[in-house]
Amino acid sequence: MNSGTLVQVSIEMLWVVLLLSLPTVAAASIVGILISLIQALTQLQDQTLPFLLKILAVFATLALTYHWMGNVILNFSSLIFEHLNLLVK
Repeated sequence: MNSGTLVQVSIEMLWVVLLLSLPTVAAASIVGILISLIQALTQLQDQTLPFLLKILAVFATLALTYHWMGNVILNFSSLIFEHLNLLVK
């Protein structure tokens, strides 16, 4: 196994992880910022409201993007398995 190949596969894997986590992290961050802004404007200090809305936003994002995420994981996995003989040498 060549160390350059291993580094390249590791970098591609990290990019896939970053790409797949981006929608859910972005949704939770945007909802968190909006709820924090609303809480600051109304001086409401409830801690369960932001948590519940962030969880709902993450679930909604996962429900909307699960098909795309599955395709990305499937394509990456099939690419790795196709080139497994090059990685093991």
